[in-house]
Amino acid sequence: MKRASVWVLCICLWVISGCAKPSFPPIDNSLSVVISLDVKGETVTFLNAKNGRVIARWKINKPFRGGALSPDRRTLLLYGPDLDRVYRYNLATGKQLDEWKTGSGIISATATPDGSTWFFGDNQHHAVRVWSENGKELTRLRVGHSPLTLLINDAGTELYAIDFQAGRTFVIDAVHHRLIRSFAVPKMALGGLVREQQGELWVGGHGSGSRVETNIHVYSLPDGRLRQMIAAPVMPIDFIETDRGVFVLSHGSNTMHRFAPDGNRLASMSVGANPFAMEAAGGRLYIASYDSDEIVVVDEATLRPLARWKTGDGPLQLLIREGRT
Repeated sequence: MKRASVWVLCICLWVISGCAKPSFPPIDNSLSVVISLDVKGETVTFLNAKNGRVIARWKINKPFRGGALSPDRRTLLLYGPDLDRVYRYNLATGKQLDEWKTGSGIISATATPDGSTWFFGDNQHHAVRVWSENGKELTRLRVGHSPLTLLINDAGTELYAIDFQAGRTFVIDAVHHRLIRSFAVPKMALGGLVREQQGELWVGGHGSGSRVETNIHVYSLPDGRLRQMIAAPVMPIDFIETDRGVFVLSHGSNTMHRFAPDGNRLASMSVGANPFAMEAAGGRLYIASYDSDEIVVVDEATLRPLARWKTGDGPLQLLIREGRT
């Protein structure tokens, strides 16, 4: 009986340990960090935003392809089209909170400013899926085919789903969860910027077939009318606006451009090797260089390179978490 009891106890402990949620090194709330999502290595690297020191590297061991921070900056979500759920982690403890069983196909995510509602782009169901902050699906809104870019306005009232394949942008009422209208954009549109004060939506793109995208398309927010095209060769795919202008990352030419608010190009610089993502904080730009496994740090005012910080393998997306005192 004693031997049997020991074996039963061992089996129970093995089952419990196998079902336990993973835990990683915690990220102190007081630190401002740049978070690099390294998709080739299936790691998340946390770097001190001031000096580039690696604070922690989480080995996820799952084929995630994107991530998002909750509006309160306390929770990291990871997702990917080949995953059948969204994983949520508490940064301060390093512990996995839970899993939202979405099914496969999730390719993009964003939340309302208050964090009460999450929107997921799904290329399997060709929909924008609406979830509560408690992990319950509320509804699905059919859109195009592949809603790869999701942008929400500052008030959290309108969501813009830019479809990568359908050549349309879908405007969604983010409060009542209904489709308002849609308008045509180029196929293989990717990346964008909502500029509410100007009443504009800037849309980037990768291009389709033998035609690569060389322009930013600027649309009117009220009616979807094309206002102008701004040259930003080649493949403008990521956008950041600060008080120093609009910064655009052109993936195909390894170039970052700075534009005035009216669309006049002020400067350009070569940056990185196969850059995919850009973030801004504290007067700096952080650019993910996918092929060289590093972040290029650039002074926002002078466009002078300041540093190169090593990441994990294949940094595809960057997130910024400002420190709290």
